[in-house]
Amino acid sequence: MSENPISKKIAIVLLGLVLFVLALNVGISKYFGMNESQGEKKILSGIEIDKTFHAALYNYGFSKDWIESKKIKNISDDSLFAAYSIKVPKDVPIQVLILELKFLFANDDVIILAEEISSNKKSLIKITSGNKLKLAAELFYDENLKREYGSVAFLVYDLPVQNDEQLKEFFNTPELFLPVIIPSEISKKQISTIEKANKQFALLLNDDINELDYKLSDNYSDDRLKKSIKEIVGTFYTALFFIVDDKSDLFQSDKYSLIQTEILKRKISLIHSTDFTSLNLDNMNVEEAFRSFMRSVGKEDKKNLLLTADDFSAIIHLIPSFRKIGYRFVYPGEIILTK
Repeated sequence: MSENPISKKIAIVLLGLVLFVLALNVGISKYFGMNESQGEKKILSGIEIDKTFHAALYNYGFSKDWIESKKIKNISDDSLFAAYSIKVPKDVPIQVLILELKFLFANDDVIILAEEISSNKKSLIKITSGNKLKLAAELFYDENLKREYGSVAFLVYDLPVQNDEQLKEFFNTPELFLPVIIPSEISKKQISTIEKANKQFALLLNDDINELDYKLSDNYSDDRLKKSIKEIVGTFYTALFFIVDDKSDLFQSDKYSLIQTEILKRKISLIHSTDFTSLNLDNMNVEEAFRSFMRSVGKEDKKNLLLTADDFSAIIHLIPSFRKIGYRFVYPGEIILTK
């Protein structure tokens, strides 16, 4: 007997529906299973919490001498791993440290409770994991403490002056820096862009000055050189100071003494490029070189770092971590013109 075509179609539809429901169930199970695994947070041991707690303090430049193991009154628990009394410098708000802890423990089963003990001008922090108290700490400000880190200022050259939009975007960085430009018609047109960005600039004299109005050639007569200098000063008179590349042919030329005299007699500060620090890029990338430079900055140091716009862009994201420790990043004028 031949099979009923209608029954056959119904069977196919039912089979497809069953397969769809099975697939849907598998998908739903996987989805919720994945979400459950993603939602699970790790319970940390006292050792793990203690290690991260110290990391948060060291992220803000705390000295080991400021951290003392100490029993805290009315705080006791069999699960308690460590208790501390911690001195805090006035320039580090305790609330910032609490936020740092919450950030570091964000993906773990950790609860941070903070209580301000106003009578003693202290803050009490309790850290629990798995509903068990693992660490407690009393934090209090000590006006005698100071994070001992030096100051750094950035001077940036090779700016994207050919493109007004790129230059404006570059100036949008919140980090302080002093633009350094060389005399040229393009630089002249960009002075207004620099000033609209509420920045001053320095002028660099080197071998790359090619335009006739500004060129400083040792083949020029004294009168011709004086004319170039007059043009440079007249056009870029708002420069904070002039920098001369003391590794350039210009600096080594017989005419440099005349150039120097003409600039100084106009009461313009003239600074040698080697008075600034440059990144040592030998066998290191820019980020490694910057970290190495920062490690060389002593607590009493005030260093000016001269670097290209590309290199500055590459290290901008590293600056906040050093600022957290206690380094100061200042405007170059604070260091250069106050010496």
